[in-house]
Amino acid sequence: MDNKYFVLGLLESVLGKGKKSKNDDYDFFCPFCKHRKPKLVVNVTSGMYNCWTCHPHTKGRSPIALLKKLNVDSSVISEMKNYFKDNTKIKLDQDVLHAVSLPREFIGLENCDATLKCRHALAYLNTRGITLQDIIKYNIGYCESGKYKDRIIIPSYDKDYKLNYFIARSINEEAFQKYDAPKCKKAEIIGFENTINWEVPIVLCEGAFDAIAVKRNAIPLFGKTIPKSIMMKLAMTSVKTVYLALDKDAISQAIDSAEQLMKLGKDVYLVNLQEKDPSDLGFTKITELLHSAKQLTFQTLFGIKMGMI
Repeated sequence: MDNKYFVLGLLESVLGKGKKSKNDDYDFFCPFCKHRKPKLVVNVTSGMYNCWTCHPHTKGRSPIALLKKLNVDSSVISEMKNYFKDNTKIKLDQDVLHAVSLPREFIGLENCDATLKCRHALAYLNTRGITLQDIIKYNIGYCESGKYKDRIIIPSYDKDYKLNYFIARSINEEAFQKYDAPKCKKAEIIGFENTINWEVPIVLCEGAFDAIAVKRNAIPLFGKTIPKSIMMKLAMTSVKTVYLALDKDAISQAIDSAEQLMKLGKDVYLVNLQEKDPSDLGFTKITELLHSAKQLTFQTLFGIKMGMI
């Protein structure tokens, strides 16, 4: 019997009954975006797969990668390896080899002493609207020496409370480089993941200070686009509502992100920040803007795009 029928049987044991579309392509219901139609296409000969809804986040060259994402029984994966190569091994480049860790000089500000530099750090945070509760919640600290001297350190932790990133912000407004950060694959990071509830509305914003200003269920993107890690997580979880609180200079990226999320079946709201960052607006004002934000439709999205041309 042709190998493709054994491959199909393995896939159907995990994904349910597949429907043949063309050649050796079979359509399945996607377990990630859970679209009401079978949008996940797998070629049982080449092994390539792609979901037309949550593409490019559900796309690959081997069904082994797909099975690993689904955490299926190892015996199924071993059987699939008889037909396809495992191309999921991570390339050990410099970024992967560099594990993120807090600077050796890191000093937590929760129980800060009365030194002059400590008072300066706390005074700076006060100007940014950061409270003691925020300092405790996010384990905010600073450095008096070393590479990150005179910088506030805001750590980010994953769902298992392991450090995955940090932002170092100079307390000197005249500094040539105000922000610094460790080298790592930001596309694989979910900022402040240990504070996120994936069953209630999510707020996406650019920076760490912005997310802290929002206070509730806010994820910093550490940039202007949604990393694949966050997009995949949104696709796989039951969260229904997503607010995009991005700066005006990131409007084109915000529109692209909104369209992707809407195709995943999410209710998307674009927050009008009125030319200011959430961290500049503060908790009270940003909360008002979140409540007044209107849900985007594909029609309004098209209108916004036309206005940008």
